[in-house]
Amino acid sequence: MFDLFRSRDKAVRILLTVMLGLVAVSMVTYLIPGSGTGSSGASADDKTIVAEVGKDEITAQEVSKAVQNMTRSRQLPPELLSIYVPQIINQMIDERIMAYEAKRLGIQAGDEETDTAIIDSLPPQLVKDGKVDTATLNAMLQSEGLTMAALKSSTARQVIINKLEQIVSQGVVISPKEIEDEFKHRNEKVKIQYAFLTNARFQAEGEATEAEIKAFYDKHQAEFRTAEKKSYGVIVLDPAKIGAANMPSDAIVQSEYNNRRNDFQVAERVKARHILLKSDASNEATVKPKAEALLKQIQGGADFAKLAKENSEDPGSKDQGGEVGWMVRGQMVPEFEKAGFSLKVGETSGLVKTTYGYHILQVEAHEQAHMQPLDEVRGQIIVDYQKRIANQQLQTLADKATAELRKDALHPEKAAEAVGTTVVRAENIQTGDPVPGVGNSKEFNDAVAALRKGEAMAGPVVLADGRAVVASVTDVQAAHPAAYDEARAEAKTRAGQEKLNSLIQDKVTLLVSKAQQYNGDLEKAAKELKLEVKTSADVDRQGAIESVGTASSIPDVFTKPVGTLLGPSTVNGGRLVAKIVAKTPADTATLAATSDAIRTELRQKKSRDRAQLFQEGLKERLKADKTLKIHDDVIQRIVANYKRG
Repeated sequence: MFDLFRSRDKAVRILLTVMLGLVAVSMVTYLIPGSGTGSSGASADDKTIVAEVGKDEITAQEVSKAVQNMTRSRQLPPELLSIYVPQIINQMIDERIMAYEAKRLGIQAGDEETDTAIIDSLPPQLVKDGKVDTATLNAMLQSEGLTMAALKSSTARQVIINKLEQIVSQGVVISPKEIEDEFKHRNEKVKIQYAFLTNARFQAEGEATEAEIKAFYDKHQAEFRTAEKKSYGVIVLDPAKIGAANMPSDAIVQSEYNNRRNDFQVAERVKARHILLKSDASNEATVKPKAEALLKQIQGGADFAKLAKENSEDPGSKDQGGEVGWMVRGQMVPEFEKAGFSLKVGETSGLVKTTYGYHILQVEAHEQAHMQPLDEVRGQIIVDYQKRIANQQLQTLADKATAELRKDALHPEKAAEAVGTTVVRAENIQTGDPVPGVGNSKEFNDAVAALRKGEAMAGPVVLADGRAVVASVTDVQAAHPAAYDEARAEAKTRAGQEKLNSLIQDKVTLLVSKAQQYNGDLEKAAKELKLEVKTSADVDRQGAIESVGTASSIPDVFTKPVGTLLGPSTVNGGRLVAKIVAKTPADTATLAATSDAIRTELRQKKSRDRAQLFQEGLKERLKADKTLKIHDDVIQRIVANYKRG
């Protein structure tokens, strides 16, 4: 709570980014787990048309902006964007055709409806007494490169789409029998005896002997190949080391300080801690008295930090005894800020009411605006100076190393010496393997992929940690059929897995056969074969069975009668043989108590299914009458660009 309360500007920006991702992609947010990638499948001014819905066009530029908004401040690896971009485009198309159909049917969104939808979407600090803080909202929109007109247009489109979806889902009826059937489906239970054979359990028995490994290699010899391997001479230029070699004199430090005086101005600030009790109209009557009681305890000498840990509802500070650290003006909501800057050091406020609830503040320190003295910032000045000098020298050294290396790629030591460092030898590296001195770097791999022996990189590659790398290929081992000693490790793994799979399959097949001989007595058959048999509890479809997983993962367990042998089947990475020993019908005595919830869930599912069918049918109809035109060649180009990115 306090993190949001403290950083409301950032929170608003994030919310608006999602909301204003031009609602066209808002429904696929769940597809993107997150990424801060700067990859782009289209340039910022690319007007190439991806799809047309009537007179409405979706351009490559819109797709690029949508992807950027969807992935901003997240961690989705760039190489996965090519998987998600087609889904984002499809969602954009689906929303445009729904908006088209809504307009064709005469569905409209009035100004008041649109404004209400916008207000409902905004955080409380932008809304006062039902009215939007227009100045702040416009500033947020401007910072995102958007306009109020764009916000209203995209919101109005979503309003009419929602209206159309409501019309489509109207008339969905759930019968009492459907509710009863669903209740029984959810609540019937089963009990099983089972033997679960896993690779781990028989790993020792499945170890391949040397003779078996050799035999496997001989049988599959054509499948074993050694990939091409290259040896590199790698020159690594580390800005940290370059900077460390450039210690500034006292005169330079003083000059830097004089030139950067504005950087060292410290605004007036207050260090405080607080206790927050959340409140709204529904709990005001109970929260305020509790806050007043806490205030009395503090005024009576109680430990503020202890009370904060026990009572505060701000997860960002309660565990630290309410500590919120230093704050400057403009950082907090107005009521909090006013109280913090008006208190003297050591003073405790009265109750401070904000949109989040009731706060009690205690000021621990108060500093007036001032300029930091040189001794206080000397370390920072030195670090910044060294970084600047290192960055200036890094490009020069990298260019020199590249030029020297291209003169004599087979002897990289000469180039390394010319730039005052040593060469890193990386021998027999296969594509994808980490490279000594470099690690795993797609950029490095791309730069050396086409190089042959005696060739050097065209220019430096900058790694994620800021180091610059140049390299040459000093040797190449061509791909070739793998001899036994080269392939033995892989052959051992594959031969062992094949033996283990065969061993377990033989055991479960024999177990089923024995159980059938003993008239379905799985326990007796397993005992004879020295296999463990367990008995589950009575479980419903989502109930867990030890090692196996949920009961619903076992084929036929709820459809076959008691006494049936099941399997062998593959479940949760193991081989399962089971026997149904009991079934318990759902207790309909509790049906009435859950029927409303089940009815709601079934209605929602039916509504979603109906809306999906409607949308699919609409898309096909609009394609058939040429109202919808999708340019697959443009989509393929966009996706290909993301693959390269």
